[in-house]
Amino acid sequence: MQRLCILFIAAFIWLPSAAAAGPELIVEVDRTRLYEGESLVYRVTLNHVENPVEPDMTALRADFHVTSLGQQSLNSRSITIINGQRSEVVRYGRQYNYRLMPLRSGKLTIPSPTVKVDGRRLTGREVSLTVLAPDQQGVVRMKITSDRDSVYPMQPFTVTLSIAVKALPPPYENKNPVGVQSTPPALQIPWAVDDGLPQGLVPKLSDQQWLGGMENVRGVGFSVNNLRPRSVIALFEERNYSFQPEPEKVHLADHSGKETDYYRFDFRRTFTAERIGDYTFGPATLKGAFAVGVADGRPVGEDIYAVAKPLTVAVKDVPEEGRPDCYIGAIGQFELAARLTPKKVKTGDPMTLTLVLTGRGAWDGVAPPKLQDIPEITDHFKIYEATEETKGNRREFTYSLRPLEAGISVFPAIPVAYFNVETNRYVTIHSEPIPIEVTKAVKLKDRDIVAPGLTSNGNHRELEMSREGIFANITDSSQFADQSVRPRLWLAFLGGLVGVYVLFALTLGGWRRVSGNTALLRRRMAAGNARNVLRRASAEFTAGRAAEGADLVRAALLGLIADTFDLLSAGLTPAEACRRLESLGVEADLVRRFKDLLETCEGVRYGGAGGASASIGRDAQHLLRPLATALKKLKIK
Repeated sequence: MQRLCILFIAAFIWLPSAAAAGPELIVEVDRTRLYEGESLVYRVTLNHVENPVEPDMTALRADFHVTSLGQQSLNSRSITIINGQRSEVVRYGRQYNYRLMPLRSGKLTIPSPTVKVDGRRLTGREVSLTVLAPDQQGVVRMKITSDRDSVYPMQPFTVTLSIAVKALPPPYENKNPVGVQSTPPALQIPWAVDDGLPQGLVPKLSDQQWLGGMENVRGVGFSVNNLRPRSVIALFEERNYSFQPEPEKVHLADHSGKETDYYRFDFRRTFTAERIGDYTFGPATLKGAFAVGVADGRPVGEDIYAVAKPLTVAVKDVPEEGRPDCYIGAIGQFELAARLTPKKVKTGDPMTLTLVLTGRGAWDGVAPPKLQDIPEITDHFKIYEATEETKGNRREFTYSLRPLEAGISVFPAIPVAYFNVETNRYVTIHSEPIPIEVTKAVKLKDRDIVAPGLTSNGNHRELEMSREGIFANITDSSQFADQSVRPRLWLAFLGGLVGVYVLFALTLGGWRRVSGNTALLRRRMAAGNARNVLRRASAEFTAGRAAEGADLVRAALLGLIADTFDLLSAGLTPAEACRRLESLGVEADLVRRFKDLLETCEGVRYGGAGGASASIGRDAQHLLRPLATALKKLKIK
């Protein structure tokens, strides 16, 4: 106890001194050795600084691509009272985090960051790095390409990462070279995940839709950006998703210049850019073991690291040449319509003109059409400034107008130009002319506005201004309608509206809960989807393709569990599926039959189940009905 008290006293003696230490700039990195194309985390901490300022990172940009990962405050205050003695510890500081990607290989130095705080210049330490160049090897070749070097905003372009893997030596020359590894090689594609895309870059398909089309349930292919299942049980399984585009066998020159057979895998993704600028894709990296030979009849692997150099696509502004005066900054494909109300007016009466631009394109730079530049309008109408509103794929421009003269019978067509990215040229469209009728306004005398009483000699009284209001000259109250408020009538009407609204909201809410709940929809379709897959499995068994049929039976059973519990089927293992069934109280006999059938499928898949393949389809059909019924009875949230 005495030693413990001494330690506490020493700690509190040290803490105030630490808080009183001078300002300092601390530099940390998560590693100092990496391959070209990889990145490291770089942390700069301003310690004992009450008014922190972000460090100047300009000097780092010569050799590194710098990405900010955010910052966090380190400010804290603690008060401790021991034996009546009060001590207070106050700390100040801020931490800045960055991701650095070296732009070249070799020995590099991260320069000292600097910052000026409270009139004092702080400097951090330099950090030395070793950036390794990819090995010279002919097993894996990678390249990033685009179908367009430069595009206009909203013009689609496709970026392709091509991975060519050398074919296996005999007798495996016709086998997929990435299908023999126990662990898929790790692929890093910076533009594969939507969260990492730069501002203004829009993918044609979401990352889940794009990668989902290449997912391989057998675990063959490449792991991409370390994506893995998000279930609690999956956290303890070192298993990533596997993705494989359809391979194509090609002839390429290896690193020695010799023509060799390769299997090429193309990861293609299409984008459109809404903003002008340069967009960089890459570098992409690949790490993994690849077969490079055969020993004792088995493939022999070797660790390979490969890099695809980055590619830049320029998004340029539309050309100045040929640009019409009525160009409003719209890029894409559009249509124009116009509405004008009312159509029958007198001179000086207000009118509302609404121009509706619809289509698909970039809306950021779109400006209202300049009606002031159209003589056919300005000669006959007074124009007020437009307001605008965007609604989905359309934008409405609203103007207030007043006709200046009588006799106008048509409101003229309005020209609007946009740039068509499909044809790379400007297109001018027109609204339709609108028939209107403008008549001359009648100038009323004061006695025409109000009819005053007569004087004693029969003449009209002069119109007098009344402070009491416009009804001051009216003495007969019968000329007015009953203006009294009837609260009961209004309350009854309001109550009826509330009732209708509540009924509508309940009905709509129930419909939305069903249609918008993807998990519920998956559960309802789970059994039907499983039956459809089993029908395909039966066809494979009938055709003598036992391994393919067993794979489909396995996919049907695991898919039933995945759909029921709203899981990704690719990340669901037989062990996890059985654990879920047991945890929810499914009959032990059903779980046992489920597990035995999956094990039989594995045996058939790898040629170890003998004649069991003949009964797998029939056994799966017999198991599906009671299993689906048991799952349907469960209360799954």
